[in-house]
This record gives sequence, structure tokens and C-alpha cells, in this order.
Amino acid sequence: MRALIALIISAAIAIPVLASPHGDGSHMLKGLNRHLNLTEEQQTQVQAIFEAKKPRMEALHEQMKALKEETDSEIKAILTPEQVKQFEAMQEKRREKFEKMKERHQSRME
Repeated sequence: MRALIALIISAAIAIPVLASPHGDGSHMLKGLNRHLNLTEEQQTQVQAIFEAKKPRMEALHEQMKALKEETDSEIKAILTPEQVKQFEAMQEKRREKFEKMKERHQSRME
């Protein structure tokens, strides 16, 4: 049971972040350029791809955010009050850990 809850929490935190919009994609473009040495034309084309996909990514992000909230509510409904506190603490701990990983990733992409 604990393993299942941990898996659900991990997925609930990770999936929305993976689908989150990355602004205009400029930090991703910088990372691609640094690793792939893109030409000016390629940079322009990649930027256009990011901009074209942004509305769909934002819509998916909102859907996944709603799904996460729904999942959390359903899980909390079957937990005892003490388990709810533990569940929320687990989520916060994972969120903090993920934020640190995200910051490291973004610094490498710049």
C-alpha cells in the first residue's frame, strides 16, 4: 500500500512538471544550441516549433494539473486524518526535491 501511494505521489508531482510550459522555450533552445551547435537558421526553426507547440502544452498542463488535484482528493478521502498529514508532508518533501532537480537541470540547459 505504501509503495502504491509513493508511486501515485511521484507521478502526480512529476507529470505536471514534465508537461509544464517552458515560456517561449528560450532556455531549452540555449541548451540545444550549446550541445548541438545549431546554425542561426536551425535556432530560428527550433524557436518556431516551441512557439507553435506552446498553446497545446499549456492546455495539457492544465488538464494534468486538474487530474492531479482530483487524484489527491480521492486519495485523501480514503486516508485517516493522520495519514492525510503524512501524505501532504510526503508531497511537500518530493516537491522540494523535484524543485532542486529542476533548478540543476535548468542551470545545465543555459
